[in-house]
Amino acid sequence: MWAEPIKFKRAHAPSKRAVCVTVRGEASEGAEAEVERLLKDLAFAVDLDEPDCTSYLLTRQMGSHRHFVVHARFVDWRAFQRHAETPHFNRMLPRLTPLLAAPVSMEIFLEV
Repeated sequence: MWAEPIKFKRAHAPSKRAVCVTVRGEASEGAEAEVERLLKDLAFAVDLDEPDCTSYLLTRQMGSHRHFVVHARFVDWRAFQRHAETPHFNRMLPRLTPLLAAPVSMEIFLEV
């Protein structure tokens, strides 16, 4: 027997709620400083050019120079989508990807 699908009320549609994202990445051995620099540059550009991103924090795991996490909050789903379309994001991504030990993992949350 299958569970009944969840039905969202119009007032709680995902597009009208804040979107919170965590993105985890691991720098390749020896690439830690360059990964940090690229992520800091991106955070600066987001802060400067994306008013619908209300929080964008770069953190590093305690005890590790290679594990980074970005914590971001966007006012709604469209703001999150626009982030991926920005010139600064699209300039950084092809430079960052080859410096990573593995693909990033991303978790997306809707604010309650």
